[in-house]
Amino acid sequence: MKYKQSIIQLISMMLLTLVASTASAKITLALDRTDIHENETFHLRVQVEDSSTLSAGASKNFIPEAITIRSRQEFNSSVIINGQYNSQMGWDFELLAKEAGIYTIPALKIGNEHSDPFTIRIMPQQDDIADTSNAKIKLRAKLSDEEVYVQQQLMFTVRIYRSVVARNQKITPIRVSNALVEQLGDNKTFDVVQNGNNFRVVEQRYAIFPQQSGEMVIEPITYSATILEEDSGRSPWQRSQLKPINLSTQKYSVKVKPKPQNAAEPWLPASKLELEAEWQPKNQTFRVGDPANLDFIIKGTGLLKTQLPTVTFPDQEGVTIYRDTPQYRQRINRFGVNSYHFEKVAIIPNQAGDITIPEVKVPWWNVKTDQQEYAVLPAQTIRVEQSSQQIADNKAQTVIPEAQQKAIQQKNSTTPSVSTNNAETAGQSTTYWQYISYGLAALWLLTLLLFIKRRHNSQVQGSHTTETLQPAQELAQSSSLKDSISAAKSNNARATAQHLSAWLMSKSSPASISNITQLIQLCRNQNQPQLAEELANLQQACYSKSANELQSQRSWQGQKLAKYLSAFKWTRHNQNDKSLPGLYDKRH
Repeated sequence: MKYKQSIIQLISMMLLTLVASTASAKITLALDRTDIHENETFHLRVQVEDSSTLSAGASKNFIPEAITIRSRQEFNSSVIINGQYNSQMGWDFELLAKEAGIYTIPALKIGNEHSDPFTIRIMPQQDDIADTSNAKIKLRAKLSDEEVYVQQQLMFTVRIYRSVVARNQKITPIRVSNALVEQLGDNKTFDVVQNGNNFRVVEQRYAIFPQQSGEMVIEPITYSATILEEDSGRSPWQRSQLKPINLSTQKYSVKVKPKPQNAAEPWLPASKLELEAEWQPKNQTFRVGDPANLDFIIKGTGLLKTQLPTVTFPDQEGVTIYRDTPQYRQRINRFGVNSYHFEKVAIIPNQAGDITIPEVKVPWWNVKTDQQEYAVLPAQTIRVEQSSQQIADNKAQTVIPEAQQKAIQQKNSTTPSVSTNNAETAGQSTTYWQYISYGLAALWLLTLLLFIKRRHNSQVQGSHTTETLQPAQELAQSSSLKDSISAAKSNNARATAQHLSAWLMSKSSPASISNITQLIQLCRNQNQPQLAEELANLQQACYSKSANELQSQRSWQGQKLAKYLSAFKWTRHNQNDKSLPGLYDKRH
């Protein structure tokens, strides 16, 4: 009976899983382009995940009435990529926009799948071919603006309209003076229906970035082809003839304005600029000496990737910042160029408490509003906890005095008391303690005189009485320091950092130093800048998180670090001084 119940439960769970998976399946809709005008054709792809959905939706019509369906084609294909089976199925619609407006395809539910509402925006008809000529091929060009700022993006669109078959088609490349030009993807092909004539359209778009103020000239673009034309005056067997076509656009002149006098540096004329940052991983715990990774992104709309600035992170007390080599990317669509600056930043706290990373502000010029604006990454405050070694040291400092206090109390409780009943014994004891007191007083005076003399000599020589400088060779009883020196000589950054961290956690390392960041600060405080610099270079190589991490570690040279580590000296307090040296104490 129990076995049957288990089987039923298992089947129920499988059914629930199947229902949940099918319920989450979605129908996706996508357009081949978004800038659609009246009397133009465009394509809509509807993709499903289940073959039952494909058969269930075969007869459904969900296209708005203001849009004409010119053709509908079903697709169903499968392919194996890297051992994984992938399938695509759905419908491809060729649609004709009859009237301008905003049209919504409501949420679809076909079989076990559903879609989100989908919006199609149709703009008013363009007058590119609204002329009196009956030409079968027409060449048109269009500028987005007649006046722009230097380095501002300018859109230039070229269209070829033809109602006949053309052969041997050739078009000259775009030529612009004092400007950078980016072709925006491949040619787009669609149809335009006007006055009963159907024209096949080939469209190409360019983004132009003028590099100096003044007049910018876009030279005429020439198109040539051969078409087949009928001549009614010829015999039926000789009516068709090949006719050459040569067309040219006009020469365009654009006024390029200089950078405004009140514009801030860097000069970034854009449609939009954004700064974003995110901790990786999220909600991480910040500890002294442990690197925290910050993903930093700059997004620019209407900017080339070469225009994106290098952002400076302000120096901040309490943290050390290491930056990876920025990665720049550029994405192109029909509306222009979008650029991205990706950077990984390692932030290493070197003290506990609340640490505020200042805001980052980048000025940019909004070409839509013609005003100066600022992209801002707000200041961020992080809570930094003590390192594990610091916590252990604090616990040790509180436990030892308590143990000593208990030992003293126990010793005092076991000391025999002097009897007051025996007067003779008491008198002898009193005389005995008097002699001891006189001896201790003499010793105290002698110690005081020696201390004063030693202090005087120490002041003359300019040295500290409670501290000595010890070379690393004499102090490294553990093998970790020797291993780190050996790894540095072999230019192995990762192994050097690991062995060095192990040494810093051992008892033979400087007091209160538990990580490389604190060691760097100690070297700076004790006037050892060369070692501090090489340790910082080691951290830079190890904390790189970009695609060039392996290359960064391989290019690191550890010969100098090995040399300075071998001669490293640090200030150690003598055994009589129970206090630990402060990491950030200023030495004289």
